[in-house]
Amino acid sequence: MYNIYLPPLTHVSPLTVIRRELTLPRPGTVLVRLTQKVQGRDVVAECEGDPVYVFLDAARGLGVEPDQVSRYMIKERDIWVEEGDILAQREGLSRRSVRSPGNGRIVTLSGGRILFEQTGEQFRLRAGFPGTVVETDGIQGVILETVGALIQGTWGNHGQDFGVMRMVGEGPDDRMTTSRLDINLRGAILVAGVCDGEEPLRQAAELTIRGLILGSMEASLIPFVRTLSYPVVVTDGFGNRGINAPAFDLLSGNIGREAAVLAYSIDPYSFRRPEVVIPLPAASQVNIPEEIILLEPGVRVRILRSKHTGEAGMVREILPDAVSYPSGIRASSALVDLGDSGTVTVPLANLEVLQ
Repeated sequence: MYNIYLPPLTHVSPLTVIRRELTLPRPGTVLVRLTQKVQGRDVVAECEGDPVYVFLDAARGLGVEPDQVSRYMIKERDIWVEEGDILAQREGLSRRSVRSPGNGRIVTLSGGRILFEQTGEQFRLRAGFPGTVVETDGIQGVILETVGALIQGTWGNHGQDFGVMRMVGEGPDDRMTTSRLDINLRGAILVAGVCDGEEPLRQAAELTIRGLILGSMEASLIPFVRTLSYPVVVTDGFGNRGINAPAFDLLSGNIGREAAVLAYSIDPYSFRRPEVVIPLPAASQVNIPEEIILLEPGVRVRILRSKHTGEAGMVREILPDAVSYPSGIRASSALVDLGDSGTVTVPLANLEVLQ
């Protein structure tokens, strides 16, 4: 007998039901109805964006001393005003005024300056992938469902888009280089093994690609990638790992199909991960993937740490006794069959399930 262990779970599924909850940051308006079919770029809900606060130098604008501004105020505090409305005005030989920079309200007047709260840009929540609305509360949330291939990653830069997948290179660990990028890739979702420099990423932006799926990239690129206009999903982490075999087989087998790149940040409470969704026709009943799978013989896993990092295989046995390693650590472990690489002993904490 051995203790039950719940490992982290990453979905790499060739065909499954994908159901995702999309939520506005605050109550607003849901624009779709139950059973409605939507496309990846469709706006499904919207709400007001975060307010922007602006200081207006009213004393300078009116040409008066700061303590005299209050006598020229036309709009009162907390009264809603439209863009261009006059907030304060001084009559005379040359009329001078201070106007609203946008829709909003005056918060306060102090030291001759007006603190103005301007409404932010409208926040529009897009579907992200083609699907059907299966649930909505009408004011803030929508649940979409589709059938297709699902590949979850380890990191994303927060963007999302939808387009046709194209391969850059040939193998799972091929590097993304500028010489491999040309005009034929414009508007595509690119799939590449490794990226270790900024230049290919800049050139991809000039091609106005719609997304990038990488096996791995240098950690030093994180700040730069966060500034890119297109979404980036990294499947296997940082360094030179390339794309794990199950994910590469699934991606390469669907090159030419449309895919959604959803570069979410990881949320351990909602199971949300950066992921790639490839909508596919379903010939028969398809089940929703499990979110919890026990680590036991026959389960497909990927090694997270050790010299076999990134390799995928099948659990052959959960060892009943803790194993001693050269580092001096004793840990509950499993025998993992890596195919051509043979069978290796791996601590349970260094494994994740691939479903």
